[in-house]
Amino acid sequence: MKTSKSKPNHFLAALPLIIFLTSCQNLHDSASSESSAIVAKYKGGQVSLKDANLELNLLISKNEKLKGLTFEKLNSEQKEAVIKEVILNEITYKEAKKRNLDQEKDYQEALRIFKSELLKQKLLVTIAKEATDENSLRKNYNELVEKLKNKKDLRISYVAVKTQKEAETLYQRVIKVPRSFASLAKKKSLDRETAKKGGDLGFVLEDGLPADVLIKAKALQKGQISKPFTTNGTWLVIKLDDERAAKILPFEKAKDALANNLAKKATKDFASQSLEKAQINILVK
Repeated sequence: MKTSKSKPNHFLAALPLIIFLTSCQNLHDSASSESSAIVAKYKGGQVSLKDANLELNLLISKNEKLKGLTFEKLNSEQKEAVIKEVILNEITYKEAKKRNLDQEKDYQEALRIFKSELLKQKLLVTIAKEATDENSLRKNYNELVEKLKNKKDLRISYVAVKTQKEAETLYQRVIKVPRSFASLAKKKSLDRETAKKGGDLGFVLEDGLPADVLIKAKALQKGQISKPFTTNGTWLVIKLDDERAAKILPFEKAKDALANNLAKKATKDFASQSLEKAQINILVK
């Protein structure tokens, strides 16, 4: 059994790509508005503030800890290191061109692959943007609000164990002493994250629960404990702690998360539909 935080697993595959694409787009947008101020000169050229920040952004994309850093915030030694890297890149590029290395087949193939990947990423950014315009966000928000009107948030605690025998033994103990549920969850539950909280999942939208768990939960009154049952190879004993009408965030607070989900869904749908239309015929085993 998973908590509400881990429920939307079907979106996770697209998430790293979207984050990467969004950061790429942001880097591009910020770079395009950079000042053309010159921060260094050297024999044969000069380095602009835009060049320096672009180089720094490449470093940031490889190290999340540097996020939010700009060239202006660097100390003198760090600025010098970035400038030297920009200059070395330019010198290296010119030397490679001078030797006609850009005409070699392996370079041309690598360039073709790079262009293809860059265009693919740009297309996915565009698809994500189209799926998250204001009208689309409001339409989807209104649909969600309508869908949640008669739904409930359920607060459930549970203990997960390996075998039916363990579950039956545990059930007999908590039926006799209901207040022991939390302490037993801490000691016995396989889910160590919820175990730390006495098995408490917190409030979860009913649609976010596995169907078999939801059936058991809805059959309980507040404070009641279910008989042991099995789901996905694990034995559970659950307790209904509380319930309330589904909490709906206002649009302004919900729109960022909604946009993120819509962007992920749009790119995932594009990929699956494109592969389906391709009518792939695998010729090797």
